[in-house]
Amino acid sequence: MSRQIQEYLNSLVNKSRVYYLDLNNQLQKQGYQCATCHQNLAGKCENCNNQNKQLTGEITNLSEFTHLKGVNVSNNQLTNLNFLNTLPNKEQLKGINLFGNQIKEVDFADLFTKFPNLEKINLQNNPVKAKNLNNLTTQQFNRLVQGIKEKKIRVDSFKGTILTDLLTYAQQLTTSGNNQQQQNTQYLQTLIQHENSPNLQPKNNNNSLLIGGLIIFGQLLTSLIAEINKPKPATKKIVRGLSELEQETKKDCSHCQHQKYAEQIRQLNEGK
Repeated sequence: MSRQIQEYLNSLVNKSRVYYLDLNNQLQKQGYQCATCHQNLAGKCENCNNQNKQLTGEITNLSEFTHLKGVNVSNNQLTNLNFLNTLPNKEQLKGINLFGNQIKEVDFADLFTKFPNLEKINLQNNPVKAKNLNNLTTQQFNRLVQGIKEKKIRVDSFKGTILTDLLTYAQQLTTSGNNQQQQNTQYLQTLIQHENSPNLQPKNNNNSLLIGGLIIFGQLLTSLIAEINKPKPATKKIVRGLSELEQETKKDCSHCQHQKYAEQIRQLNEGK
């Protein structure tokens, strides 16, 4: 079931009281109940009523959201950032999550100028390129690269060319005599090389060491448990009883699980 994203926004009430707008288009998991006390452990999102409805289309108007500080529009099909221009109090916006959209281009100079307090931006998994980089001031460009270093600004080049665009611009500044951009150039080069490298060999080595360590630890643990259980048959009974109980309580909430474990231990220790 789908619904136009702007239609959904228009249906919201008290827009002026909204500080964080969550339009994440990923379906929420259905809730379930504890098998013992029937407590709801997970269910409908309390922040929105678009449960199990896929949002489609573009956002065209946010003019009634007068106190908006954060926007999550991840996993939609947005192609541009024009909707941000409709926000009435742009200085209040501090973060925006655009992960997994179809954003084609971004003008950081325009963003930093119109939204001076914007600290967190997620543009990952978008076919995005950077435009008008020459409009950035030196301070804004340094702020951009520093934000990427601190992971407050998240970008990648798996689909788009944004990191390559930033590197090319940093190299141009360095070539023109701006020696202060050498560090930014080196960082961006390293970041792009890291993204492009498969890094399979180090991961395999680490996994091998980890697996080997787990095997040794498992063998030692097995021997230790066998040694402990040997003179104490009652301990075996408790461990076996808890193992059986674990299967019975896997759908219970933590409170009910704790109560059942405590009762089982008490009965086992009393010889029941």
